[in-house]
Amino acid sequence: MSLPKIVVPTFELILPSTDKKLKYRPFLVKEEKILLMAKESGDKIDIYNAIKQIIQNCILEDDFDVNTITIFDMEYIFIKLRAVSVSNEIQFTVTDSDDGITYDLKLDLNEVEVIKSEQNNKIMITDEVGLIMKYLTPNISEKIYNLTTLTEINDELVKSSIDYVFDNEEVYDWKTIPEKEKIEFLENLTTNAYDKIEEFYNNSPKIEHIVTYKNSNGDTKKVIFRTLDDFFILD
Repeated sequence: MSLPKIVVPTFELILPSTDKKLKYRPFLVKEEKILLMAKESGDKIDIYNAIKQIIQNCILEDDFDVNTITIFDMEYIFIKLRAVSVSNEIQFTVTDSDDGITYDLKLDLNEVEVIKSEQNNKIMITDEVGLIMKYLTPNISEKIYNLTTLTEINDELVKSSIDYVFDNEEVYDWKTIPEKEKIEFLENLTTNAYDKIEEFYNNSPKIEHIVTYKNSNGDTKKVIFRTLDDFFILD
C-alpha cells in the first residue's frame, strides 16, 4: 500500500514586468535543502542559482523559464515564495546609530513591492542611431561571475542591457552581433551616450521596503531593504 499524497496549496501572483498572472506553490523540504546547502557554502553564485532553481520548481506554468524573466521579477517571486512557505513576518533587530539602543522590529514580506519609475527604453545616441534597451535577466550572474574589476562588470551590465540597435534604414538584433563588434561599438560611443545606458539599468525597477521606528530621542528612523541580500541576512 502506497503512502497518501499530500495536497500542496497553490497561490497566484502578478509578474511585475508584464502583469501576467502566475500560479505557484510553496517551496517544500526538497527546495529548503537546496537553499540551505547554498547558504552553507557561503558562495553568492550558489545562493543565486539555488534561488533560480527553487523558483523554477515552484512556478506552476509549463512555459515558465526563470532565465527569461527580469531580475526584479525573480526577487519579487522569491519573496512571495518565502512568505507562503515559511512566514510573511520576519523579526529582526537594529542598533540605533544615535542612542545605541537595540530595537526589535518586524518586516512583513506581504508589503514588499517592486518600485517602478517612468523610463523610456529607447535611447538616441546620435540623430540617426538609437538603442532599444531591456531589463537585465538572472543569467547576468553567470556573465559577471568571473569578472574581477568594477569596470569589467559595468561594461557587461551595459552590454547586456541592449536589445536592438537601429538607424534610419535598419534594425539590428544585438544578440546576433559578434562580440568583437559589440565591444567596438560601445567603445566608440560618446561618454554622454554611455551614461544614458548606465542610467537605464541603474533606474530599473527594484524591490524596496522601508521599516520605520522611533528611537529614544523621538527621531523617526528608517531601515531600507532593496536587494535579496538585505532580506537574506534576516533568515
